[in-house]
Parts: sequence; structure tokens; C-alpha cells
Amino acid sequence: MGRPLTQVHLGEGYSGKIRMREALYTEPILTDAHRRFFDEGRAYTYRGLTAASLQRSLKVKEAFILMCYALRATNGRLADGLLSDLESFGAEGDRMAAREFLSGYAVKEAWAGITPKEVAGMVTATMLDIMRFPEYGKRVIETCGMGGDRGVIVDGEGKARKTINGSTLSALVLASLGVVTAKHGSYGNTSPVGSTNAIEDLGVVVDIPDVLIQQRLTEEGFHFTDAHAWKTVHDLSHLQPRRETINHVVGPMTPPISPSTRLDKILGVNDKLPPWIVAEAYVILANIGVFNVGNVAVVAGLIDRPHEEGIIESREWLRDNIRLDELSPVASAVSFVHGSRFLGTHLLIPGDFGLEFWHPHAPYIPNEREAIREANEQTLRGEMDNRQLVELLSMNAALGLYLVQYMDDDTTLEDQGPDRDALKDCYQRCLDQVASGRVFTYLEAYARRTRDFARGVSM
Repeated sequence: MGRPLTQVHLGEGYSGKIRMREALYTEPILTDAHRRFFDEGRAYTYRGLTAASLQRSLKVKEAFILMCYALRATNGRLADGLLSDLESFGAEGDRMAAREFLSGYAVKEAWAGITPKEVAGMVTATMLDIMRFPEYGKRVIETCGMGGDRGVIVDGEGKARKTINGSTLSALVLASLGVVTAKHGSYGNTSPVGSTNAIEDLGVVVDIPDVLIQQRLTEEGFHFTDAHAWKTVHDLSHLQPRRETINHVVGPMTPPISPSTRLDKILGVNDKLPPWIVAEAYVILANIGVFNVGNVAVVAGLIDRPHEEGIIESREWLRDNIRLDELSPVASAVSFVHGSRFLGTHLLIPGDFGLEFWHPHAPYIPNEREAIREANEQTLRGEMDNRQLVELLSMNAALGLYLVQYMDDDTTLEDQGPDRDALKDCYQRCLDQVASGRVFTYLEAYARRTRDFARGVSM
């Protein structure tokens, strides 16, 4: 008898996630890149790779194999199958080795920096941990943020303020406009309200352990997948004592979307990772066939506008000025990818979308669960008492709409940045959709369907 699928046990609070995994699990999809890296990486050892990672940047295939050691510790089916040839230190030793690698790479990211090849290798491996790939059809847009954003200190307050769950709410705006949309997320880490918290607070039932129902939800035009239910590797981030791990990079980059579906993507980064590193990783992932990459925007929300030309390409300047993992009310550095082409990093300001915030701190709210929960709902309702939050949401959703409806034909993007008239059109359409209440109406109907589906399933 083989090992259980879930190898890391986090207590009764995670039992629903384990049931989801068991219901969803199917054999992993192997791409040509997976097969090639397995063949070329047979000689690598955990000790050799970790030692090398302290001396230099790893190649794609090296980062791939090192991440496979983490998956061996969390996914019993992989440990007994595809990864059975990797050296083992025993169950507890494998977990300890995996934690050391994941937390060590978070330290490397923060201090020395990690490369697109390392990111691409870890992402390629982690796609083996996906429980199942729903059928989204020909094309889907997925919105995500890495979290860990610092927010801003307002008027001498001791605690930084943050803002609404921008990527989650933007996904709902896009879905309400008829765009096939996916959202991959998790519970809060640096914020009391992560994307899974946010969507559940809005009445959506996320964990329904039934394959047919999950497929039905993709056909609704909006599908939320919680990282802890669709992968096992995130369990290592929640072992006590908790440590920061590289999963905050790998997790948002590994939604359950197969290479057969074109993926458009908005991904927000925090101050530890320049946006072009992630963008160039997507170029690699496109070239080796891990994703069918369409249009990608990697977003770093800034607290200040740059005053020198080219400064947004400075890692040090960005480290000091990134505050949000979404478009900022001040300015944002955004790296774009189309297919397997990197199209540069461009500065976007609210004026490019046709709006101006009366104060750069206006869309920030206390970083407290109830305050964020209320702001999320009020913003989706289009309540104009919170106009600045409605406008912030509409601006972020507009970037997604631009990726889907304009970017393919934007021939000047690489040299001049996104077409401003296109951004303004997308913003106005998103603003009208939110302010009219149609987004909240869409959400209510969708949430009601998930609750109806859940009643018929043994949870």
C-alpha cells in the first residue's frame, strides 16, 4: 500500500483541504520539459544542489530538481511514483530538508536575489503537484498577487494600512463582463484577509470536493481555486514555527491551468522581487511549454513616482518604493510579456487610465479583518461613498481587460508602454460595471450557486 497523498499533517482545521485533494487527484501532466529535466537531472543530489545555490544561481533544471525534493516531502503519490528515484532522508528528514530549502530560498530572494531561471525551474516542478487541471476552454485570464506587500504608514499611525483584495475583486469584475476568469489564492499571511478569506467572506463556497461540480464552476466563467486544496507543497509554509518560504513566489505562479489553455495573467509582486524577474521567468515557461502564455502583466505598486529616467529598472530603488502587489494610486512599474517575448518594464500612473486620486493615501484602509471585509463588499457594491476604492478596483480590473481585449494588437507597447486610449476605455467600462452594482449582482448569483452545489455534496 502506497503513502497517503498528504504527507504533512496540520491538524483538523485542514481536513477539508485533504478531502478536496483526495476528490480531485489525478495523475500529473508531464510536459516535454518535465521529461527532459528528469533525464538530465538524475546525477543531482539534494546536498550538491543546496551547496551550489549558496555559491551561484541555479540553472532551470537544477532548480527544478531541488523543488522536486520539496514535493517528495509533501506529496505521497509523487514520492512513490515520479520522484521515487530521488535520495530520501526518511519522512522527517525529507520534511526538514524541504523546509530548509524553501525558507533558504526566501532568504536568498530577499538578500542576494533570485533569477528568472530559478523561478522557472521551481514553477515547472510545482506544476507536478497540481491535483487536477479543470477545462477552461481556449483562453482564461488569472489574477494573483504574491502578498507580503508593506502598505503605507498614514499620519504617523504605528501600523501600516493596506487596501482591498484587488486581484480577487478584479477577477469578479472581469467575470461579470463576460471574460473567462480564474483566481488562484490562499488564506492571509501578512494580511488578515487573503484571497480565500475574501471570497469566502463574500459568500462563495470554495472547497466542494466533487470533480464534476468544480468543472461546472469553470463553465460559470469564474473559478476560484485555493492553493492548499489544489497542491500539497504549501503545507510546509504552515508548519510551526512558521517561516517565510519561497512559496509566496511559486504559489501564485502555479494555478491549475493546463498548457492546452492560453493563459493571460496579472501577477503582483512585493518589494523582494523586481517585476521583470517574474516576467522573464514567464518567457522561459512559454519557451519550454509549461504554460501556453498569452499576455502577462507583472505589477509592482509604488509609493512614489520615479524622478529619474530608467530608475524603475533599479532593483534598489524598487526595494525602497514597492508598497502594493497591485496597481498603486501613485504609480506602478509593470513588466509585460506577450507569448515568449519580454516587452519591457513600463511606468503606469492613474492618469494613464483617465483618473486621479485626490490623495495618494485615500484608498488605504486599516489592516484589520473587519475593515478589509467591509471595504471589499462596499466596493463591489459600487458604493460611491468609497469612490476612491471603487476607482482603485476599476483601474486594476482595467489592466486585465486590456490584456484580454487590446494587448494582442498593441504594436507600440514595447517602445511606448500600453496604449493610453485603450487603458482609458477599459477603465471606464470597468468603472461603469462596478458603480452600477452589476458586479455585486453577478457575485450574489455565483455565490448562491456554489452554496446550492455544496448542499448536495458530503463535505
